[in-house]
Amino acid sequence: MLKEKWRCSFRDQIDSRTLASLLTAHQRYRHDLARRRELPFAGAYYWIPTPDGDWCLSVWPNAFYEDGEAGHVDVWRDLAFILAGRFPVEPNEIIPAIENCPYGLPRGRVVKMGDGRWGVAHGNDHPVGLDLEASVADAFCLGDVKPKFFFDDHEQMLSCDRVTVRRALGI
Repeated sequence: MLKEKWRCSFRDQIDSRTLASLLTAHQRYRHDLARRRELPFAGAYYWIPTPDGDWCLSVWPNAFYEDGEAGHVDVWRDLAFILAGRFPVEPNEIIPAIENCPYGLPRGRVVKMGDGRWGVAHGNDHPVGLDLEASVADAFCLGDVKPKFFFDDHEQMLSCDRVTVRRALGI
């Protein structure tokens, strides 16, 4: 869960399309704040589709979350609104369909490991043709630390979630 000072306190009082735009802006702002330090940082990420068929990373830095971890389940509800805002679908219709599908898109996590090195856990199911290592290293300021990329089955998509999300988005 986001730390209180980073939460949208009026999220239940605005229409869903406006909320989708607001959550998108907040997520980008938090990512930009983390990148401004130009130091490696930990957090969760999702590969998210765009209506034109491309994919991009959605980065969720740990520093903004209680207990210091941006859990995929914690960020999924906001990400569902962000997805609904990107596609020509009504957020109020898509959210109930995908709100319990946090394994529906390719995802991973950047961690500082016990030995002090940086690591990237991934499900090895990122979009074909995209450079996992370069994209994640750039998004999390990992270029100079040469992180260890490793498969983690916990980060893999689940087929039932993947099908539900793609069907809801019309992709």
